Amino acid sequence: MSSRDGRTFGHISGVEVGTNFNSKAMLAEAGVHKLPQSGIHGDKELGAFSICLSKGYEDNVDRGNTITYVGSGGQDEDGKQIADQSPDSGSNRAMFISEETKRPVRVVRGANDDNAYSPRKGFRYDGLYVVDEAKMMDGKKGFKMCTFTLKRIEEEGQKPIPIRRTLTKGKLAKMLKKTRTG
Repeated sequence: MSSRDGRTFGHISGVEVGTNFNSKAMLAEAGVHKLPQSGIHGDKELGAFSICLSKGYEDNVDRGNTITYVGSGGQDEDGKQIADQSPDSGSNRAMFISEETKRPVRVVRGANDDNAYSPRKGFRYDGLYVVDEAKMMDGKKGFKMCTFTLKRIEEEGQKPIPIRRTLTKGKLAKMLKKTRTG
């Protein structure tokens, strides 16, 4: 099994932490995250190899070195949560296995204006994390969600995750609303 097939726990040979990719196709070609649609690439018996954090679920919380990541499932075609997630679905099961084994999971961040840790465009490989906690929780819409807390593995020579400190129209509006309401 070659690391380019993405079924590797840990770094992909020749791909440094912080490497930017213009598309999911380029991520797949490099072996960093092989799946064009799914946010979790894993095996329900071995665990998760990689996740891609993007705009998919409103319950995701990115704090840089710690991520609360929501599993997959329960959404309609428009991305609206309409049902509970299942801990037994393949990709969610892979994340629960990763919590048990503590094998490293590659984390990729996709462009997202609402996330200061995401790249401005495309995708960025941000290193290895471990699934520290895995549980079912009620999501913001009241549905049961597979929720995973990932913590970044600190490695010698690894750069910190870049933080985008841009003021978007949305952030400015929130700040103005906050100052008006006290």
